[in-house]
This record gives sequence, structure tokens and C-alpha cells, in this order.
Amino acid sequence: MEIVFKFAWILFILATIINIFILKKHLQVYIDEKPEREKGYNLIIKNFLIFGLIPWIIMGLGNLSGLTSSVFDYFRPADMKPIVLILHAFVIIIWLALIRFVFFNNGAAFLADHPGIIRFNSFGKITDNPSESAIKLFVILAILGGILGMIMMWIVEIPPIQ
Repeated sequence: MEIVFKFAWILFILATIINIFILKKHLQVYIDEKPEREKGYNLIIKNFLIFGLIPWIIMGLGNLSGLTSSVFDYFRPADMKPIVLILHAFVIIIWLALIRFVFFNNGAAFLADHPGIIRFNSFGKITDNPSESAIKLFVILAILGGILGMIMMWIVEIPPIQ
């Protein structure tokens, strides 16, 4: 079982790539509907792929180099392992880039003009085309949830798992 935790990052990379293919297939309907949106969708997919893979690559480098022993080390940033801190810093950078994009670079309007990227399920009804304000609220809540999770990793004493 130890080997699974040491190489879990490979599964995370595969899951990210599979999700990108699923998203691309899902978005094809919208591209067929308005082909001029294809460039925007491709840009979004490229960014999802890049920013989605880098954390798992950092994790893999940590595990392969011996700086960490398993995926569980990344839930213990208070241990001050440098590669774990790098991964957490990268996540914060992603959040800051997302805030900049959505709130200061007209990203909410861009995403609203590209339906299917952000989907809401509200009382059993799926919405593929949320408004700019709904996208901004979604981003705020997602980042606040991430911050809460990161704070918990810093202050809760999670026993090491080997």
C-alpha cells in the first residue's frame, strides 16, 4: 500500500488529463454552435492543463527525490519540508492568478461568454451558462474553501502516515 501513496501523483496526473479530455468533449457542442469561440476554449483548456498538472509534478519531484515519502506529507506543511512549501506556494499563486483574471482582467465576462466551463447544479437543474456575478461568487467561495483547507493543514496536527 505504501507504493500507492508514494506514486499517487501519477494517478492525479492521469485523472487531470482524463478530465481535460472529458471537458474538451463536453465543450465541442458549444464550439460547433459558435466556432469563433474555439480559440477561447482552447486557451482555457491549455491553462487548465498547465495549472492542473504542475502541482502533481511538484509532488512527484518531491516523492522521487526523497524530499517526501508519500502524498500525505503534503497535508502537513507545518513540517516545513521545502517541496511541500513550494507546492502550497504554487496553489496560492494559482489562486492569485485566478482572482486577477476573474476580477481585474474581465475573466468573468470571458467565462460567461464561454458556456460549459463552469457548471452549476442548482436544485437538480444544471446551468452551463452562469452569469458574471455567479462566476465571481463561485470563484470567491472556491478560494475561501481552499484557504480554509490550507489553514486546517497548518493548524491541525495530522499524524504522519507512512
